[in-house]
Amino acid sequence: MDWAEAAYGDLPSLRAAGRPYVAVNMVASADGAIAVDGRTAKLGGPSDHHLFHYLRSLADVILVGAQTVRAEHYGPPRVSDERQADRRARGQAPVPRVAIVSRSLDLDLDGPLFTADTSRPIVIVPEAADRERRAAVAAVAEVIVAGAEVVDLAAGLRALGELGATFVLCEGGPTVNHALARDDLIDELCLTIAPVFVGGSSGILSSKGLADLLELTLVHARTRDDDLFLRYRRADRSGSPADVAVLPGVDAFSRIVTELDYPMMVVTAGTAEERSGCLVGFGTQGSISPGRYVVLLSKVNHTFGVARDADVVAVHFLSSEDRHVAELFGSATGDEVDKFAQCEWDEGPLGVPILRGIARWFVGRVLDRVDTGDHVALVLDPIAGEAGPWPKQLGFQDVRDLHPGHPA
Repeated sequence: MDWAEAAYGDLPSLRAAGRPYVAVNMVASADGAIAVDGRTAKLGGPSDHHLFHYLRSLADVILVGAQTVRAEHYGPPRVSDERQADRRARGQAPVPRVAIVSRSLDLDLDGPLFTADTSRPIVIVPEAADRERRAAVAAVAEVIVAGAEVVDLAAGLRALGELGATFVLCEGGPTVNHALARDDLIDELCLTIAPVFVGGSSGILSSKGLADLLELTLVHARTRDDDLFLRYRRADRSGSPADVAVLPGVDAFSRIVTELDYPMMVVTAGTAEERSGCLVGFGTQGSISPGRYVVLLSKVNHTFGVARDADVVAVHFLSSEDRHVAELFGSATGDEVDKFAQCEWDEGPLGVPILRGIARWFVGRVLDRVDTGDHVALVLDPIAGEAGPWPKQLGFQDVRDLHPGHPA
């Protein structure tokens, strides 16, 4: 499972009372700055960019202030085919809509955000907004009037809920974040702390104070590439999540599976044209008599493309002494690297690569392939193998710090 999915995948299942569930996603420097030269690009590293796009793939609506749209040159959201399939399975549109909060309506209506045909933007305005300009916006976007002189975000969120939104992802900036916090409309804060100092810049809320402290509870703190990923949830005075309902079983399932210690395996496959291998954490015995094993490959992995055409695959069970093998086959992709040039191996039955030095492995004939979602399960009939000395198996918790060559 992709690290971002494991850590944030429950967000679409969370609910707030009477309006969509709201999560604010921001990146800040170690000294609290949210931009460099007016933009966030220099703050976010590869892992933050990955999380940014993953969170977008979960949202029904991306809420953002007009100033941020102008500064960051917003275009239409991009969602991969795989994530679009996930969205359809959850009953969502293929891509999220962008909702812009604006009073002045100083927007580039000829820009890609308003001219692309992927999704129709939404613009939330107060009644006091210029009517002529509002009419021009209405020609290229859906306009929601919320509030009199300034935008009433509570009313705007309710209107988004009436359009079918249940999860809204807010990407700032400080003025919109502050307005949400002022009215206690933030359910979660997803905050990336970048390992840099900037100085001389404002934080994730505007400089205006709040009437009272809003307490948060820490859901998790994770690190990748020296970035710190913090996920906070709004809490009431007792410290429990406020106004949050979780769809039955979803949050519990996510927590359970991320803490299991799956045995780690390297699955190799070969055809006449190419060979491939990848680190795998999903596998189990499927039958005692006859003996059957089921291993699951992510559809985005290079190895899946090779195994799809192979008659057999080899499953190597890694020991605690084989972390270097896990790093080779788990942190690089066969789309870019010939992993077999960096290790020793032999040709096994029907040409499948067998890694030298791995004490326990078997070769299985592929009896069936079952589509399970973002993975495909291979049902294997063991035809060869070895079961040498094994000090201790290598588990998922031993390698969860690895950066995958492909998102799972």
